[in-house]
Amino acid sequence: MRALHWAFALTFGACLTLASCGQRGPEPLSAFDGRVEDWTREMLADSPELASRAGVSVEQAGGAYDDRLDDRSALAVDTRRSAALRRLVELRAFENDTLPADDAMTYAVLNAQFTAAEAGARYTYGDFSQLGGIHPYVLNPLDSAFVTLPEFFDRTHQISDFADAEAYLTRLQGAVTAIDQETDRARQDAGNGVTPPSFIIDDTLKELDDIIGTPPDQLVYVTSFKRKLDALVSRQSGAAQTQAAARSQRMLAQALAIVRDRIVPAHQRAAAFLRSIRAGASDDAGVWRLPQGDAYYADALKIETTTSLTPAQIHTIGLQRVAELNNELDIALRRVGLTEGAVGARLAQMTADPQYRYPDSDDGRAQLLADIRARVARVTQHLPAWFATVPRAQLDVERVPAFAEASSSGAYYEPGSIDGRIAGVYFVNLRNLAEMTKIDVPTQDYHEGVPGHHLQISLTREQTDLPLLRRLLSFDAFEEGWALYAESLADEEGLYETDPIGRIGYLRWQLWRAARAVVDTGIHSMRWTRQQAIDYLAQTTGDAPGTIQTEVDRYVVWPGQACAYEIGRREIMQLREQARNELGPDFDLRAFHDAVLLNGAVPLSVLDRMVADWIPQQHSLAARAAHHQ
Repeated sequence: MRALHWAFALTFGACLTLASCGQRGPEPLSAFDGRVEDWTREMLADSPELASRAGVSVEQAGGAYDDRLDDRSALAVDTRRSAALRRLVELRAFENDTLPADDAMTYAVLNAQFTAAEAGARYTYGDFSQLGGIHPYVLNPLDSAFVTLPEFFDRTHQISDFADAEAYLTRLQGAVTAIDQETDRARQDAGNGVTPPSFIIDDTLKELDDIIGTPPDQLVYVTSFKRKLDALVSRQSGAAQTQAAARSQRMLAQALAIVRDRIVPAHQRAAAFLRSIRAGASDDAGVWRLPQGDAYYADALKIETTTSLTPAQIHTIGLQRVAELNNELDIALRRVGLTEGAVGARLAQMTADPQYRYPDSDDGRAQLLADIRARVARVTQHLPAWFATVPRAQLDVERVPAFAEASSSGAYYEPGSIDGRIAGVYFVNLRNLAEMTKIDVPTQDYHEGVPGHHLQISLTREQTDLPLLRRLLSFDAFEEGWALYAESLADEEGLYETDPIGRIGYLRWQLWRAARAVVDTGIHSMRWTRQQAIDYLAQTTGDAPGTIQTEVDRYVVWPGQACAYEIGRREIMQLREQARNELGPDFDLRAFHDAVLLNGAVPLSVLDRMVADWIPQQHSLAARAAHHQ
């Protein structure tokens, strides 16, 4: 077990009685609770985009936020770094207090998160998130403002009246500032020797040029606004509708002018800057070449995995898991008649086989989405057999918007808002159906939807006894580890019994996550080239070339995150087997899942302690039940 703060260890045991954990009653807030609320308001006030995505109240957010975007200036980022250092000091002022059980657990979770944020705040380049994440390159094809803001305007900014529409226009003006602020910071970083690799610059330029080359009235900033305004007008009738239509047209013209005259030029300025540094850019992929690069990567791994595992240790864990899965895949492939060649070569043969593809047409895309929705519905019916608590939140399955296809992964999950106005969405990227085969899609459904991300994140959001900050926190090792564990659960519960091809896909997905740990550490610690990483993944997974290149470039831009999956899965699986071995016939899978999930996302060190304290409680519950029989 990892060492925990003593107050947490002494008082935490009682908190695992989940029916009572976190019950606060009407008494006034303690000093600790009040400080947690202060931090929550501070963070939400600093990030209007987070407040909108979460759907929190104006009071919770520390003021109105629906007409603002995040400040991306160098001063704002430096202020966030300073705030991260201050919050850790403020938190540790409570370390010698004897906190109630629920507060002790919140202390332990925040201590891990704030410590990670403090580590990330040491580096003065790249992006820094107030919740602890670090990325080295401000302008990149994955999460720069020009990539994330179109989706934010399209999905998150709701328009129920013209006041919301006016707020949309104000935010649209802010998008210009946001893009320019990131360009300015990237220029500042370049002056200090921090520039993306040449191929990342090329990827980023391609996306910027695609936006610049699109007619302004076809950009999502305008098309989304028009769709929402049309819906607003349609809800009126008679003279009110006529007036609303005229007002809508004026507002749409304003939006078009902002996009054409201000937002597109901001993209042009970003592209011009990247072209100015392209000739001197390095081909080296890893962050080892950046200032304090080795330390940067070590801290990124700590943040993403919530462990102290070194790059060498994670690399070895990945290689060992790849070997285990190759043995399983060899058996599974032989069962479907594929007996010759290395496992990766046989997987590549399957990937290229037309029988496992959907037709590359509108009908094929519609069929793929229909199959996913049907599978999600079937699995949802099974959930009560595996989980004592299931989420109430709705899950929608949608196509990745066309404007986001180039920069998006094959699939991803976007959580719903706490207020229920925005449903959780499992997005499927249909840019190239050769990358979305019948081999892999079932396991993707279990990972992104249920029993994976949607179930886990929705349950976190629905735990109203938890402090709001706890419901908003995310730990990649926990969340991605859970989703990877969920894939294994689907296999264990027989969902592939009649689908041997789908089970090969499940094993390949597991193989991918192990290979990610090998490649991420290879790139950033062992100085692998981009081509080495591509070749290793091609030989190991046999996946489509486009998928592999996109994945490698993601690891380059987001160091350490790719390691969270396997490290988290491994921990959850080990804890479950520990509980099963110690409890024997008293082990209850549904109760174990409640113990893991109903306290929200937590660092792996806290999860260890949660399960360690849950095991004797289960023994006691079983003994009492036997006594009353």
